[in-house]
Amino acid sequence: MPKLKPLYDAAREADTEVERILSEMTVSFDSGTEEGKQKALELRPALDEAKKAAEDANRLYISARDAEGDDPDMNARRFVPVQDSTSVNGRKEITRAEYERMDYGERHAYLKSGGAIVENPAE
Repeated sequence: MPKLKPLYDAAREADTEVERILSEMTVSFDSGTEEGKQKALELRPALDEAKKAAEDANRLYISARDAEGDDPDMNARRFVPVQDSTSVNGRKEITRAEYERMDYGERHAYLKSGGAIVENPAE
């Protein structure tokens, strides 16, 4: 039985790259300037390539997972432990200052994954 974790991680990494490029496009476009709109348009080929790579990586993972056959224990072997993406340096809560040091894509991913911001950690 092949280990699926590296394939799964590659698929997740490819999906994260799509999210990063899309986030950068959105920030650039939402700036309201002509330069921002132009930069967003220039990122489109990179987004298309990242989407294709993510689709290929996800299909590869699914193909490898499904190639294992009809073993009754197959569902247990399909399990791939997911890293806890809601933590920053092992924590699920960060301070406002730590949050503000993140770039837009990191902020989006952190909040989307359930991370929380603590306004006054001393209290």
